[in-house]
Amino acid sequence: MISFRQLEVFRAVMLTGSISGAAQQLGIAQPTVTNTVRRLEDVLSVQLFNRSGARLRPTALARQIFDVAAPSMTAFEQITDRVNEMVQGKGTMFRLGVSPSVSQALGPRCLSIFRKRRPEMNLRMDTLSMKQNRDYLWMAEGNCTVTIFPLDDPGITSFRISSAGMVCVVPSEHPLARKSELTVHDIAEEPLIFFHRNTPHGELVRKIFESAGIEPNISIETRFAESAPHLMREGFGIALQDELSAFGVTNPALSVRPLAGTERQPILLHCRSDNVDDIEVREARRCLLQAAQELGLPVEAEIRAETRGR
Repeated sequence: MISFRQLEVFRAVMLTGSISGAAQQLGIAQPTVTNTVRRLEDVLSVQLFNRSGARLRPTALARQIFDVAAPSMTAFEQITDRVNEMVQGKGTMFRLGVSPSVSQALGPRCLSIFRKRRPEMNLRMDTLSMKQNRDYLWMAEGNCTVTIFPLDDPGITSFRISSAGMVCVVPSEHPLARKSELTVHDIAEEPLIFFHRNTPHGELVRKIFESAGIEPNISIETRFAESAPHLMREGFGIALQDELSAFGVTNPALSVRPLAGTERQPILLHCRSDNVDDIEVREARRCLLQAAQELGLPVEAEIRAETRGR
């Protein structure tokens, strides 16, 4: 049977590329690392490394094992750290997970307000992909998360804080920049910086074009909306973004225009359903509402979104 210690040593060797590096990282003797790796190879009945001088080169199977084991080990270590913090009386860290778009302005403004209200708390903001949100909450890595797309999980409760519209980012010298707002038909012939189909932004933008009966003129695809302005600078075209992502567009050479005729997306605060009444979660809700108002976003009644128990 594989032990956690064997996987810990295996990971250290994979990361450092040598017995000595792994020993130094783990604070143990080199013979211990060597024996542990050999024992793991015996248990698996496979060779995991090829020796090349002082370096160890992982086999293809070793890389596959690393890809499978590394995330779980990281999650276990994070849980261990949290438990140790609580036991030692250091559990005063508030962790907020945010989607990339929320990280541009809303998340930082929320935490700035939070810090003024709770100066005794240590703060941390983690930028997450949508797929990471559930594990972030269920693994107790953070107190809550903020996204502009819903999480479909019966054990997670979501609160609607505000909403974000869709905007179009264009070069300031582009003829479209002269308009106060744009429509999908205005940009039908423009080369577009598009988003992968399997991302929330990609699905949303594709639906906008499908509803208008327009085939988008895709110049390049990217995963994150926040990378679009950088691609635009290199001449790949214009981009559609959510309003929160556009807060990160500070280059005067780029202009942001509202995209008329599109639905606003809900800005949601998520937490585990058993943490709904935690003091920190309630404080985060209040801070998010204030942050949204300060940024000019529509502040709606603090109503729990109908996503609990779906």
